[in-house]
Amino acid sequence: MYAETAVTPALSAIAPARHWARDRLSEAGVDDGRLDLLVLLVSELVTNAVAHADPPVVLRVHVDEERTRVEVTDGVRDVPVVRDPPPTALGGRGVMFVDRLASSWGTSEEEGDAAKAVWFELRHDDVSELGHFSTER
Repeated sequence: MYAETAVTPALSAIAPARHWARDRLSEAGVDDGRLDLLVLLVSELVTNAVAHADPPVVLRVHVDEERTRVEVTDGVRDVPVVRDPPPTALGGRGVMFVDRLASSWGTSEEEGDAAKAVWFELRHDDVSELGHFSTER
C-alpha cells in the first residue's frame, strides 16, 4: 500500500495528519502494536516539518510485507538533528524518539518543490521488542 497527502504547514495540521496516517495504516492491515508506534513517529516527523520547515509539506506512507516506511518532505534543506534535552526542556525530543524507536531513519534530497525528505522505517518484526505504545488521547 502506498498513499500520500499534502499537509498544511501549520501546527493545527498535526492531528489531522496523524489521523490520516492511522486510517491509511489501518486500511493496510497494520496491527495495533505497530499502529500506535507508527502514528507516534508520524506525529514527530510532521511536527518537525510544520514547525521548522517551509512548504510544501507532504506525508507519504508505504507498507509492504517486511516494513512500513514513512517520509515527510518539506521545502528546507536543513536536516534534523538528534538532541538529548534535559528533562525540564519543553521540546526537542522528536528526532530522538524517531532515532530510538524506528528500525532506521534518515534524510534524502528531493527534486522539484521539496528540498528534502525525512524518513523512517519500522520493520514489522522489530515491534515485538519495543512493547506497546498509544497515541490516542
